[in-house]
Amino acid sequence: MKYAFIVNPASGNGKGATRVREELKAYETDNLRIYCTEGEQDATVLADSIAAAAEKEGETVNVFACGGDGTIQEIAKGLLNHPNARLGIVPVGSGNDYVRCFNHPEHFMNMELQLKAGEREECLRKVDVLEYTWREGEQEMKDYAINGINIGFDGNTAILAHDLKELPLVHGTGSYLLAVLVNLVKKKGTDLQVFADGKEIHNGPLMLATAANGRFCGGGVESCPHALLDNGKIELLLVRNITRRYLMRVFPAFKAGRLETISGVDKYIIPMRAEEVILKPNQGRMKYVADGEIRETGEIKVRVLPGALTVIEP
Repeated sequence: MKYAFIVNPASGNGKGATRVREELKAYETDNLRIYCTEGEQDATVLADSIAAAAEKEGETVNVFACGGDGTIQEIAKGLLNHPNARLGIVPVGSGNDYVRCFNHPEHFMNMELQLKAGEREECLRKVDVLEYTWREGEQEMKDYAINGINIGFDGNTAILAHDLKELPLVHGTGSYLLAVLVNLVKKKGTDLQVFADGKEIHNGPLMLATAANGRFCGGGVESCPHALLDNGKIELLLVRNITRRYLMRVFPAFKAGRLETISGVDKYIIPMRAEEVILKPNQGRMKYVADGEIRETGEIKVRVLPGALTVIEP
């Protein structure tokens, strides 16, 4: 059994990543190696090459993503075509939404538990991955998301939160909540055609659209409380264009995963599950966030890849 820890030095303002690197030095051997990323998509290349080398030697390898949701996504993408590789997670990012979907998120920061779990079959969990495609000219592009895709209010909030993190003393959930306040004033949504499993379910303005695998976004906002990582379905949530006052009223419940408990809210939301979702902007291109990474494209097609990834759950 081989172990590889891929650390994003920039995650969590660098402090969490530094702490993890120092802790891992005590475990470093020929079968446990530590790598650091140097740039965007570097983690994907590293994960792919580590898994390929182990596969060539007939070895199983546990590859741990030490960073935030973006780092986890990059490493997961590098492991997708390697059945000998399992994904481990050490959440030292600013939001860490993906691990919140597991039974004991606190266990992911315990290195002893992590190493033991990597050797136990009962701690291995098959999870789904979202594949999304779009066109750039004549070329079809493809990427993956492990947690979710957010368009409109929550996507715009995540984009602004990303920029606000550059300010002193603003980080993590604080940057998201500050971005929420700014976007409450702007109340900027989106304008989409939405198809689920081939059927049009909406055409026009929306407050937000989320195609999710996980339950959380924005550092703990439980936007899709019914989402499951391993049910072979995309959790789709559409919120119609609502007034600023109503948005302010329901946001605390939305954040806590209790939006559906508010009387009368059903006329404003469209929650459903699907295996394939198409999100098409009615005007030009759209900005959105996929696993914390900002994208700008035209129409995207999202489909679920059931059980495509093996995750170590300590």
